[in-house]
Amino acid sequence: MIPAFIRIVDEVAPRAFLMENVNGLTVGERRTYLDAVLASMRKLGYNVSWQVLNAAQYGVPQIRRRLIVVGVRDGEFEFPVPTHGPGAPQPYVTAGDALANIESKAPNNAKVTYAIRPSLRPNPHHGQLFNGGGRPIDLEQPAPTILASAGGNKTHFLDTEGLVATYHAHLQRGGAPQVGVLPGARRLTLEESAAIQTFPPHMHFSGPSSSQYRQIGNAVPPGLAEVLGHALVAHLEAPTVKIKPSSIPAPTQLSLFPIFQD
Repeated sequence: MIPAFIRIVDEVAPRAFLMENVNGLTVGERRTYLDAVLASMRKLGYNVSWQVLNAAQYGVPQIRRRLIVVGVRDGEFEFPVPTHGPGAPQPYVTAGDALANIESKAPNNAKVTYAIRPSLRPNPHHGQLFNGGGRPIDLEQPAPTILASAGGNKTHFLDTEGLVATYHAHLQRGGAPQVGVLPGARRLTLEESAAIQTFPPHMHFSGPSSSQYRQIGNAVPPGLAEVLGHALVAHLEAPTVKIKPSSIPAPTQLSLFPIFQD
């Protein structure tokens, strides 16, 4: 879709544009393609800047690294300085913060089963101790990236009985992998996944649950989008002035989207 994006920028000729993509474009052989894309954008008359941003550093309760490319006609765009996390003015917003008081319409009944060949990491919430791509969520930290393939066993889950750390320690001591279902484990619902992405509670998603999980997981977190939007507006209003962190409002969830109805 990137060639189509460049074509639209060429035809519309906006004062500025913003493009988001996976951070894998910045490494390995893909970096050559990214450099060609940036060159094409500059040929259209834009000053182009890019960075890989972690949404958690801007108030999103999720570790989500994405490539952000910004092109402006005048001046040089300054990416907003991180506002959350180590060394920033505020601590991370945690998964527990995001999931507090979330009301779900229906549970996610996908089971969490022990992996036959678990892959250990130093942190019990990392690695693959259970089948599927879903990870146990540490409520005191930002959640791992919400996946577009969620809905089944690739949906992250809550360890309601606190057994993940105990099982991790058991494996580290050389214990045998367990079999069956992890007691008390519960997959994230659609509403909880949307909250971790910082969608407002009234946001409407369409289609079967698998499609709705994909819409949520494929999205740019609205909280990060708002921070970037404020930074871009500030640049357009004063393109020669560098943006200070204090001039960028903290992300909110109240005014980005109208209430969508069928």
